[in-house]
Amino acid sequence: MSALERRIQSLVIFCVVVMTLIVTPWMNLDPINLPKFLVLVVCGLALLGNLAPSVKRLVASEAKLLVVAVLVFVVGLLFSFFISGAGVLPQAYGAYGRNTGLLTYLSLVVMLLGVVFVSNLGFVRKLIWALIATGMVNAVYGLVQWADLDPVDWSNPYNPIVGTLGNPNFTSSHLGIAGLASLAILLGRGTSLVVRVVLFVNIGLSLFVISRSDSSQGLLVFALGATVVLYFKFVDGLKISLIKYLYWGVVSGVGVVGVLGILNKGPLASYLYQDSVTYRGDYWRAGWKMTLDNPLFGVGLDSYGDWYRFSRTEAAALRRGPDVTSNSAHNVFLDISSNGGFFLLIAYLLIIGLVIRSAVRVLRKPGGFDAVGVGLVNAWLAYLVQSIISINQLGLAIWGWVLGGAIIGYDLYKDRPDVPRAKRRAGKRPEQVPASVVITGALGLVMGFVVSIWPVTQDISFRDALESGDALKIESATDKFPGSGYYYIYGAQILQENKLDDKALEMAKKAIEINPRDFNAWKLLAANPTISESERAAAIAKMKELDPFNNTLGD
Repeated sequence: MSALERRIQSLVIFCVVVMTLIVTPWMNLDPINLPKFLVLVVCGLALLGNLAPSVKRLVASEAKLLVVAVLVFVVGLLFSFFISGAGVLPQAYGAYGRNTGLLTYLSLVVMLLGVVFVSNLGFVRKLIWALIATGMVNAVYGLVQWADLDPVDWSNPYNPIVGTLGNPNFTSSHLGIAGLASLAILLGRGTSLVVRVVLFVNIGLSLFVISRSDSSQGLLVFALGATVVLYFKFVDGLKISLIKYLYWGVVSGVGVVGVLGILNKGPLASYLYQDSVTYRGDYWRAGWKMTLDNPLFGVGLDSYGDWYRFSRTEAAALRRGPDVTSNSAHNVFLDISSNGGFFLLIAYLLIIGLVIRSAVRVLRKPGGFDAVGVGLVNAWLAYLVQSIISINQLGLAIWGWVLGGAIIGYDLYKDRPDVPRAKRRAGKRPEQVPASVVITGALGLVMGFVVSIWPVTQDISFRDALESGDALKIESATDKFPGSGYYYIYGAQILQENKLDDKALEMAKKAIEINPRDFNAWKLLAANPTISESERAAAIAKMKELDPFNNTLGD
């Protein structure tokens, strides 16, 4: 393995660990997504710079079909970005609190390709241990939060167990995914007693924290993945086929009862059903309608929230009131299809299909129970399952794309040698990364920092302005690049509450200029006492157009 490949391996491990754990509650109004976004884009473009001189090698490799699928996906992103009609900057950086725009997806596909490029048994083992380690950190932190000992005063309406992902559902899923990796390694050959004890305790702690988080996502993904791990450990090698059929028959039966329980039917309904299941149905239907109404290019990257009011059903608007909305379909596939149309969805499905093909190969390879391979595949499958019912949260998304790339790389290059030990024993000078790669890698890192730092600094400035209570500072912070409509609306609300109606009107108009589909901006405009009655009527008419089932707007 070359010095360049080892360099890329280190960059990937650094990225997944830091992205999972980094939070900045002492700096940012959004302390979860923005720092993770910054790390992702910096690492993604740095990795692109390191990969650039090896493009021909990657294209000519056994993973060339994946390269084609990724290129199709990127083309789909660009089509949506330029043709959907949504704003350029909102699409580039993504919606506030999500940040799943163009820069995020480009960085994720680079991470995917980079992992394929450098994967082997040694790297995948490190990656799995990185996943387990981040799970341990979040499990311990979740325990601290459950015990009400958290030093951070998080402002959230959820269960106190939010971990480093900002939400009980995300933390629950992460613990379930990491717990599966722990289970596979625990059952593997050659694992020492001390390590087994640590992993066993980690699994127990993770399941305890999940149970206290009031989120069933982690238990769901762990239970599903555990059936696969246990099958390949204890059942797959048996020569009696009947036992295998019985095993999967029982698992399928329990699975059906579990799904029925989630849907509020059957004996487990009282344990598994949550109101959020019904709400997810509302989000899914709206996402599918956006897809059907905009089949070629979608509504724009990370623009689901701009179209939700228009695309939801009347029942959804009445269920919890018209002002309860969402900026995500709570299903990654529907987020992608609604954002970029069927072209982007098909490209994503092709990537997923290639990962599944390699996953089957990894699981079916002879030689007995492969703890690394089984742990890798099940962790990714767990991510995939939770992505069907959850948001593409950056701290989880990075694991989905990196683990997917690692599965393909493990399938193709499991036996690729690690560090060239023979050269080191012979006293030869270790191979150095080519100067051209050092330069392009550094340029990529700098470029990544330059393009991703702006929303972070604006968020810091806006938080500082809010704490100062100075209207001029708030106005100045909202005007900083990239000028998110979220800050204009937030600032306008504060100024309007303080009777600074002229300034509030300016901010509302700027928010509309950035995004003419922003319902809340039109609402602020309509509520401003300085506008004429004709302007107010026009604003209300626009609100009715954007939210046809809002029964608070009158006839």
